[in-house]
Amino acid sequence: MPGLWVLLNSTRLRIVSPLRLAGAVCRGAVEQRVLALTFDDGPDPRYTPGILDALEASGARATFFFSGAAIEEHPELARRAAERHQIGTHLYSHDRTASRSLERFEAELRRAFEVHERVLGARPVALRFPFGDPGRVRISELRRLGVTPYHWTFSSEDSSATSADAVADHVVPRLHAGAIILFHDGRGPNSTKGTGSRQPTVDAMPRILRAIERRGLRPVTLDDLQPIERTTP
Repeated sequence: MPGLWVLLNSTRLRIVSPLRLAGAVCRGAVEQRVLALTFDDGPDPRYTPGILDALEASGARATFFFSGAAIEEHPELARRAAERHQIGTHLYSHDRTASRSLERFEAELRRAFEVHERVLGARPVALRFPFGDPGRVRISELRRLGVTPYHWTFSSEDSSATSADAVADHVVPRLHAGAIILFHDGRGPNSTKGTGSRQPTVDAMPRILRAIERRGLRPVTLDDLQPIERTTP
């Protein structure tokens, strides 16, 4: 029952998010017939190109949260993604512990800024914390640094999936207007969950995109997911 799931999940986000997520955006307004596909931990030449191909074939746009280190390692792939999609920051090194200190967090973020500006020609305005964990960072610091934090409405659970059907079977029943959906197009350093392969995500993407179209929804970037509902700090 998708409607019941949406109601229960929305209630969960309203209770949990203000306590744990540093004011992160978790969803868009349901009045829009759009949703946001988001991809963490890339760019990765094993997986990102296949996802870009699937998105392009369906005319979809998405948001990629790239780590600064991965952009430096694969600059041409990062630039390809930036031609059509929004590029946010996943910090520089995907170090979860960086958010336990405001000084370390700011150093990580500014190092990521430098890479984005040097390789992509623009500073990111969207941030996703590694593992979704803001640690000691609060919305006031993020506003000062000029970034908006984004969490997710629900995860594709692709970190533990071993097949495309597992990813699609989890995502398709949960598709709804305003959703921000978490996927991965790479494997961030210090990540310990799952097998490490994002091929199930690549292979599931055409089926997911077809299901989105059948429901009369349109995948957009987070910048275009307006108006948004923001959790409180």
